[in-house]
Amino acid sequence: MIFKKSDIPGEDIKRGMQMVEKRRQLIEDSSTAPLVYEYGVNRLAKSLHPNIFKAKIINKQECGIDSCKITLAPIDNEFPYFRAGQFITLSKKVNDSFLSRPYSLCSSPSQALDKVIQIIVQRKGIFSNYLIDEADINEELIVGETSGDFYYDNIRDNKHILAIAGGSGITPFMSMMKAIKDNDEDFNLTLIYGVRTLKHLYFDPKDYLDERIKIVIVLSDEEIEGYRHGFINKDILKEYLDDNTSVFMCGPDQMYDYVEKQLRELDYKGFIRKERNSIGNREVKELKTFNLKVHIRDEVYELKANNNETIVTAIERAGIAVVVRCKNGICGFCHSRVISGDYYVARENDFRRAADKKFNYIHPCSTYPESDMEIDVPRFDI
Repeated sequence: MIFKKSDIPGEDIKRGMQMVEKRRQLIEDSSTAPLVYEYGVNRLAKSLHPNIFKAKIINKQECGIDSCKITLAPIDNEFPYFRAGQFITLSKKVNDSFLSRPYSLCSSPSQALDKVIQIIVQRKGIFSNYLIDEADINEELIVGETSGDFYYDNIRDNKHILAIAGGSGITPFMSMMKAIKDNDEDFNLTLIYGVRTLKHLYFDPKDYLDERIKIVIVLSDEEIEGYRHGFINKDILKEYLDDNTSVFMCGPDQMYDYVEKQLRELDYKGFIRKERNSIGNREVKELKTFNLKVHIRDEVYELKANNNETIVTAIERAGIAVVVRCKNGICGFCHSRVISGDYYVARENDFRRAADKKFNYIHPCSTYPESDMEIDVPRFDI
């Protein structure tokens, strides 16, 4: 609609008043068909942040003792690009439960561009055992987009990374080493990897030969020439630690406590970046069972929840699909509102904002029921 200024006094006001009716008529006469075009920035955002998508298992390979490397390929779209060290969340209906678990990627970002990602699954828990023993080739899984801040940042971190891993905690460092070899990352990495025996290794160090990568294997249960023996203590750490080093750790909580103490005894004052483990059951003096009413949009579910398990665990056991990502309370993706009831969140696992606490919001993956509860949780759009 073109509007030209008139030289006649009052004519512009008159025509302006008439324009409202003309505009209304143009809107009524226009097509109701949705616009078919899409801006490039929308396509880019969707490819980088697909939220939830589907993938299929294309290969399974034994990896160490009681572990399996699983290769996934996307079904309808490409994998999003990620930073080496991040994780994905896999979801699947297993028997009567709808389960979701985070797994660190052991593949490189370049592999994702080739429509392949890989994880290593250790035999530990219902879902992991299912993936190892029962999941078939071409079986479909629901995948949550890559997440986490356990990656190298040239602004935040020194160019030399001392990576300390235990057991399956090697997986994000496998991704980092591959990214270095692919020249997707530009830093030096010294890996100190603690395992029980050589049979427990998840990878062959020869596959990661590079002048920017140094690998030190520490065997706790056997002595073999060419490998260190014992635990990752300060005598080993001081050989590779200096003022220009950032420390990354991934492994069991017991390793974190022990190695962090060793680092402090060496007077290391830098920040220690630790990949958080999923939160499991807690010890309680008396096991109690409560009624849990769960609102998901227009649907309401009633189920039982034990005081030693997280609210998410109770919901999953009931076969209800809910939004889950990190399973340790830090990402806030399962952000939910408490309508009524009492609950417990351990201080070290409470990453809620002040406003969340004030208005009674929780992260169900890190929260335990202390009474009958009623909550409103996000919908999982599969």
